[in-house]
Amino acid sequence: MLMESSSAFQGEALRQNASSEPLYFLYHVPKCAGRTIDRHLGTFAPEGSYYRSRKRKGPTRFFRTRYSLAGMPHPAGLKAISGHYIGTSLENVAGGRDVRRTVLLRDPVSHFVSYYNFRMARYIRGGGLPYSFELAYGATRRNFVTHFILRNFLETPNAKLMVMSDAEKWERVNAFLAGCWFVGDYSRCSELIASIAPDLKVPGTATPENIFSGAGEFADWRPVYLGDLTAAQLSRIREENHLDQRLWETWRDAGRDVDSILPVPYEQGAGQNFPTAEASRLIYQTRRRIARRWSSPERQMASLFGWDDDDAPQLG
Repeated sequence: MLMESSSAFQGEALRQNASSEPLYFLYHVPKCAGRTIDRHLGTFAPEGSYYRSRKRKGPTRFFRTRYSLAGMPHPAGLKAISGHYIGTSLENVAGGRDVRRTVLLRDPVSHFVSYYNFRMARYIRGGGLPYSFELAYGATRRNFVTHFILRNFLETPNAKLMVMSDAEKWERVNAFLAGCWFVGDYSRCSELIASIAPDLKVPGTATPENIFSGAGEFADWRPVYLGDLTAAQLSRIREENHLDQRLWETWRDAGRDVDSILPVPYEQGAGQNFPTAEASRLIYQTRRRIARRWSSPERQMASLFGWDDDDAPQLG
């Protein structure tokens, strides 16, 4: 059965036929081991027991949920649903079954470095040009993980995000994580897979996927590593993404012991308020679009590492 609305799966008939088995909702934050989990379950889970939702495309995305259920099997046979774009409204398909949410997180510095390297490799392989780390950072939403959870998992409209205080965002995201079955740093992916494997009838170990291995592959660009960042850059990223930093510090070691975590009270962080930061981001996004099509790789590398023109390496 193929459906496009979670409401199509609701009703008394579904509840009466509800399985006693739990239904896992694997909420994937980008660059937090989601590909490893998806590939493992997609390869080994019995047919009809695993479904990965994708982002809705086309005009209907403005009026309906951000997730698409195209190709979704009937949930009575499902054991796990995953995706970057699944929202809590999708949990209605559980029909009375035990809902087990899982989320893996990442600190803002390593998250952005990983995301930057991933995007640069993708652009270059597609014929585009690399651009600087600073330009990429300027074009990225501050507190990316916090806002990703709010926008996609908690289905908060952008207009609402613009007027919400940081304190309210902190409370809502912590409440969501407190209701999860497993939360932790992305490095605990193996532990998560081992925890869900018996219920999903899959092997308890998985091969890591989507790990950046582009070093030396590109003549005109080299990846950025954590050791390349200055103390000032590290401090700036952590301070300007204080919600993500505190969120990761609070929940990184939770694992299955979610109930033991007591979120710390909200504390005001540094940086611009959200509407101002978003306005500034638009400028960087425009510059980024230009840079990845027409800018010189040599000048982008010089900008990244602070070289003068005479010091910059000649890239062909």
